[in-house]
Amino acid sequence: MKNKADYSQYKCPYEHLEKDVGHELHGPEGYEDIHGEKLYGVWCACGFRAPVFYLEPKDLKLEKKGGDNQ
Repeated sequence: MKNKADYSQYKCPYEHLEKDVGHELHGPEGYEDIHGEKLYGVWCACGFRAPVFYLEPKDLKLEKKGGDNQ
């Protein structure tokens, strides 16, 4: 996997939706889908999922926490 970005420094695109689980991006790491298959991607406990096979945070249109998007 090419992508080595630290996604915990980015805002969840769904953070405007209030969720009991909160919003914290994780990845790239494995998670299991509903069929028990291990996938790699950026994910949040709120349900946001995005593949990271070659995508950089800017390609996913993620914003840095604190408003610094560079």
